[in-house]
Amino acid sequence: MPKWEHVRNGHVVSIDIDEDSRGKWSWSYTIDGKGYTEMRDRPIKSADAARLEAELDANAKADRLGAGDATE
Repeated sequence: MPKWEHVRNGHVVSIDIDEDSRGKWSWSYTIDGKGYTEMRDRPIKSADAARLEAELDANAKADRLGAGDATE
């Protein structure tokens, strides 16, 4: 399971990408180790596309949270 971590708006975003037995990908993430969010109902054809979708979703949520205090 590939995993990426980055800081967005002062919040630590941790993204996990999983491949199922059919070769389809899904994603999940946490922000600051809380608020687990996942997408399992619409599998994606590639790991890169899954990561991009997760990153866009997580970044939008982190931006709505306001500035945090995490450092890069």
